[in-house]
Amino acid sequence: MSGWAPYVDSLMADGTCQDAAIVGYKDTPAVWAATPGKTFANITPAEVNALVSPERGALLVNGLTLGGQKCSVIRDSLLVDGEHTMDLRTKSTAGAPTYNITATITNKSESWTPL
Repeated sequence: MSGWAPYVDSLMADGTCQDAAIVGYKDTPAVWAATPGKTFANITPAEVNALVSPERGALLVNGLTLGGQKCSVIRDSLLVDGEHTMDLRTKSTAGAPTYNITATITNKSESWTPL
């Protein structure tokens, strides 16, 4: 799904985002496009499966990892019709700063084409 790389590049272009990825979650979960060398390039199938699992209780209590980065769930509407978003915050390690993450899902899998 390399057609998504330009979209990830566009997200990173103005310096507002620190990391971005497009991840397929149906059939065989995989990173389709990501910022090279960043955390989200390392998102695993197990992490994707945990993110989209219908069992939401453990996520709210234990959080989850994305690319090995531990995160707390702030708001979970990922599987709610019409919303499909989740707000996360990274957990600090050794006093490092924390960051906000937004995850969204869609059933679209076509490549992105800029207008």
